[in-house]
Amino acid sequence: MDSLTQIILGAACGEVVAGKKLGNRAMLWGGIGGTIPDLDVFATFFTDEMTATAFHRGFMHSFLFAALAPWLLAWLTQRFYGGGVHQRPAYKAVAAVVWLLLFTGAAFGINSIPVLISGSVSWFILVPTLVLGGWFVWKLWQDYWRSDLNTVAAPYRTWVALFFWSIFTHPVLDCFTSWGTQIWQPFSDMRVQWCTVSVVDPLCSVPFMLALIAASWYARENRMRAVWNYVGLVWFCGYLCIYTVWHKMQVNDIFKESLAARHISWSRIYTNPTIFNNILWSGIAEGDTAYYFGQYGFNDRERAFTKISTIPKNHQLLDDLPADSRARYFLRWFSDGYYSVQPYRGDTLQVNDLRFGLLGDSLRNNNYVFPFLVFKNEKGEWDVLQNNRNRENMDTQKEAFRDMWRRINGR
Repeated sequence: MDSLTQIILGAACGEVVAGKKLGNRAMLWGGIGGTIPDLDVFATFFTDEMTATAFHRGFMHSFLFAALAPWLLAWLTQRFYGGGVHQRPAYKAVAAVVWLLLFTGAAFGINSIPVLISGSVSWFILVPTLVLGGWFVWKLWQDYWRSDLNTVAAPYRTWVALFFWSIFTHPVLDCFTSWGTQIWQPFSDMRVQWCTVSVVDPLCSVPFMLALIAASWYARENRMRAVWNYVGLVWFCGYLCIYTVWHKMQVNDIFKESLAARHISWSRIYTNPTIFNNILWSGIAEGDTAYYFGQYGFNDRERAFTKISTIPKNHQLLDDLPADSRARYFLRWFSDGYYSVQPYRGDTLQVNDLRFGLLGDSLRNNNYVFPFLVFKNEKGEWDVLQNNRNRENMDTQKEAFRDMWRRINGR
């Protein structure tokens, strides 16, 4: 899921493991551990796009990494506190800036959602964010910058357990999304994807975050600290493992019934929720020469996919790519075989990963969420790049999110 949710989950795991010993520092280091696997996104600065995309949610999201990394991180953390680095003014300044940047990024992300949907800021969200931001700055000043931080005493095994659970839960959570997580690397590049929750779901994450903030108000000896942390965990796990799975099972049945009602034959289906919610779902069914795409929302009046569009496969357009070429293997592997092909410009082709659906439920604007461009590079080799045209066009995005909001409210 998104990095903010991973940080929240990691912080909650840190609190469970070491909250009574470390207080808010358990949340801090748990949050750091929870975001470490996503550092693999920086591979894009050191290699080509195909390799970087394949590396993301690869080894650093594997169970092997979760088993090995905590031992090194625990040793480094003990050295960090044992050497008194955390008490130096220069470190305090850098850490305070990082915390402010993280808070600003999270606040911007949360407040941008209503802007994308309605085109205006929601005061209902903005005012609490500003109040929380003021409190956050005051806490940094009073309890961090002006105070002498005590040396943290925790046994090595506690740090290992803290980092293990904060890192291990990261790839497990990612398996619930539709991207695909290579938890068995380096032994297999199989991508696990249960497709029950969107990569960003505020209803899943925001209550969890508020419960964690409430827990952080209490001293580590106070019983209410653990109570609030477990309230957040129960909400999060219940939403993820019961609510979304129940929705998934219903949508699969409704999609199959809708296909049967239209006498559409298919070999396999794929369903997943649209971005930011678990109410509106997309469905893709694979036929012999085409895919069938539709959307269903739990607020719809009819219990059916009332509109199903046909998307030609056009896989023959990739015949010029050698069967064993890296580009062809990547496209099939990344999309799990759910892809359509269409001409783009000149000899360049556009390959659409259909698992992520469209911005809206209409094919007329070619608004696929995850399209790739396939072309020959300067070396004469077939290459693959993401086509970010739709995502970079803010007007297109705003209109698509408004359409999606109307669809969530029911058809």
